[in-house]
Amino acid sequence: MFNFLKNIATENNWKFEYSRADYQNLVDEIEKNEIALFVDPIQIDSKFSDSGNETKTFTGKLMLLFSSDVDESYSDKYNDYLKPLLDDNLEIIKERFACSDYQIIMFRTVEVVNLFDHNLDGVLVNYQALLTD
Repeated sequence: MFNFLKNIATENNWKFEYSRADYQNLVDEIEKNEIALFVDPIQIDSKFSDSGNETKTFTGKLMLLFSSDVDESYSDKYNDYLKPLLDDNLEIIKERFACSDYQIIMFRTVEVVNLFDHNLDGVLVNYQALLTD
């Protein structure tokens, strides 16, 4: 899952950060109009069949974020940052999941604004995916 998400970021020229939230708060190299994909540590649950075949379920959080100014109105933040991420960039991730060996079990989104010390705005996604290969 780590490589899968990192490849999406690389292919789309997004900044990629894989770490816990306290480390993500320290990231300060995000340029204006640059998209960042922040990924929290991934939880992996394994189940084994009677014959020993393993099935893995990956659960975690990811965020697509833009750097912004704290004093912008929510309406401006929505139109300038959130809507493009929701309408375009989030669809890229969904399409990649659809064309992969992962089956999405849950993909829940919520808007976030003024996140971390650097006022990042974007979309938080709670996901759960089953590796079907």
